[in-house]
Amino acid sequence: MLRYNLNKHFKLRGITYPARYLMEIGLTKQSAYNVARGNFVSLSPEHLEKLCLALNCTPNDLMEWEPGKNVVNPEAQSLQKLRPVQLTDLKNFINSLPYEKMNEIIAQIEEAKINSSK
Repeated sequence: MLRYNLNKHFKLRGITYPARYLMEIGLTKQSAYNVARGNFVSLSPEHLEKLCLALNCTPNDLMEWEPGKNVVNPEAQSLQKLRPVQLTDLKNFINSLPYEKMNEIIAQIEEAKINSSK
């Protein structure tokens, strides 16, 4: 089953008040509250574009896939790329790293930022 996982992106971006953030990027108050609470079935292309532009991501980044029981050979499906990644609490992950690894990770992040802007 495909589903949106926006909370993961809000947490990773340090967005503590998702509804307020969604209103700031142009969603109506009602839409913002519904999306922030996960009380929606689909997003309009306009809302999806606003989210992607604001979060600097693609629609695929906002979606996750959990194969249903009737899916034969889920490992071979292209949707496998959308399987949820378990690392959603980046702050705790970083806090658990030894100090000497921090500069290494910071350098990799900086390199990724440079490569993504090309």
